[in-house]
Amino acid sequence: MKVNKDKILNLIFILLPFICLFTIWQVGSLFTNEFILPSLFETLLATGKVLVSGKFYLSLLGTLLRTLIAFAISFLLAFFLAFWSRVSRRADVTIAPVISVFRALPTIAVVLLLLMWTNSFIAPIVVTSLVVLPTTYSALRDAFFNVDGDLIRALKLFEVDQKTLLKKVYVPSVLPSTLLAIGSGLSLNLKLMVAAEVIAATANSLGFMLNSSKALFETAKMIAIVLITVVIGLIVELTFKSISKKVGVWQ
Repeated sequence: MKVNKDKILNLIFILLPFICLFTIWQVGSLFTNEFILPSLFETLLATGKVLVSGKFYLSLLGTLLRTLIAFAISFLLAFFLAFWSRVSRRADVTIAPVISVFRALPTIAVVLLLLMWTNSFIAPIVVTSLVVLPTTYSALRDAFFNVDGDLIRALKLFEVDQKTLLKKVYVPSVLPSTLLAIGSGLSLNLKLMVAAEVIAATANSLGFMLNSSKALFETAKMIAIVLITVVIGLIVELTFKSISKKVGVWQ
């Protein structure tokens, strides 16, 4: 009985911020017009129209494609750098300031520079990769450094090579943390990609749809696209979080 009561209370506390937000939203819409803050009903109608639009899915496909490309670049580079940092103290010291520079990059300025050097398709991919790299690297580095050092030293005494250590020890040990990093990384990639597409005016993208809706004062449609993007990001992150827990149990 107490367990059920705790679950109900937890659910209430989880839903409470959303209830407050939607209440404030609905009340605020009563004192403004639909071009500034549309009502919840108007936003739901706009969401329905977006979800049955073929143009939306074409734009979503383009954004997801760029997101996956950007994530693959940042993840593979972060994984290599994190492993290198674990096996070499000098590499760890050398990589740290580079990651700090990437972390401090102003996203908008980088997008504008990349648009001068590349095009609206490549620029969002590059800037998203650079911005997400530090976060992914930090997560993977922590995972690698949490691997049992005594076990590594013992295996090295038996002259086990780095390739075997990576395959048999490091990867299984960091897999749960890696899956978490993939989930959060993909979600962050998607949000940054949409922002970069808005700045770059990338064709066939959610960012372009947001720009078009802004130009036509379709505020409800803009909010609908943002909400759909948030939901997709949450689904991806929660899916990988669930998988990481199962992997941890199997280990």
